[in-house]
Amino acid sequence: MLKIFGFVKRHPRLTHNEYRAAHVGYHNSFGRRLNNIRGYILNVRSTRDIYANFSQSPVLRAVSFGEPKGFDEKWDGYGQLNFDNMNAYLGARAPALDRAGPSGLELDDMVGKVGDDFKYLYEGSPFQFCVDESIKIPVIRQEKKMFKVVQFIKCPADLSPILFRSYIAGNYCSALSIMPGIKGLILNLRTPLDVMTGFFPSDSEAFTEAGKRRRELFYQGWNAMIEYWYESPECFFSERFNGKIGSHLSGMENELLDASFFKEVDETVAVMPNRHPAPCFYHR
Repeated sequence: MLKIFGFVKRHPRLTHNEYRAAHVGYHNSFGRRLNNIRGYILNVRSTRDIYANFSQSPVLRAVSFGEPKGFDEKWDGYGQLNFDNMNAYLGARAPALDRAGPSGLELDDMVGKVGDDFKYLYEGSPFQFCVDESIKIPVIRQEKKMFKVVQFIKCPADLSPILFRSYIAGNYCSALSIMPGIKGLILNLRTPLDVMTGFFPSDSEAFTEAGKRRRELFYQGWNAMIEYWYESPECFFSERFNGKIGSHLSGMENELLDASFFKEVDETVAVMPNRHPAPCFYHR
């Protein structure tokens, strides 16, 4: 299954909370209707500073390193899109036959435009890329808001991508997966697969020199993302950084990573990801 992340920066006329309302509300209502979509999750960067707003924030500050200067100024949220394959993804922005009208189901051109609000919602084009997903602990979502944290990590320049993947997916995530209380753990390694061309219009800001440079600067600070789900911030801090497990993880990070830093995000599940083959009656 194809898994794509799209990082976005809000339009400067919008506050962070106004962007959240517009993306979760209007934009998501069209994004979830994209043709062939098999999963759609929006993650909005939390207004809480994970490094300042919790009693154990000093512990997190002590073990984090390598965050690029001004990193939070480059993004306000990221969406997750799942499709069966590249052809399904590239055909996602065709008009959708799912709007009721006088003659029955009608084509809706606004789905292909994803609401046609890009120029009002975002500053520039999304940073869209494909990830190689490794589900270490399937997510158990409860009927309440989960505490979700993303860890950004960077591979040293002198370490081959194959060895980096082996280390992170093997020893490191194996240590993470035995933490008590964790409700989900997914490793996402950014890949070089081009998922911008063919999905965005050829005259999009994404393909200008300025747009390419913005993406390059954003990508320079990290190679992979690890998503964590916990019941509460207290569970995350107590289980992730205390005791022998925390010391063991910190030792591995300092030895083989150039960067390791964390961000809290608020998750909205618009289409629950389904990685199994679609049934014959599947529509969304």
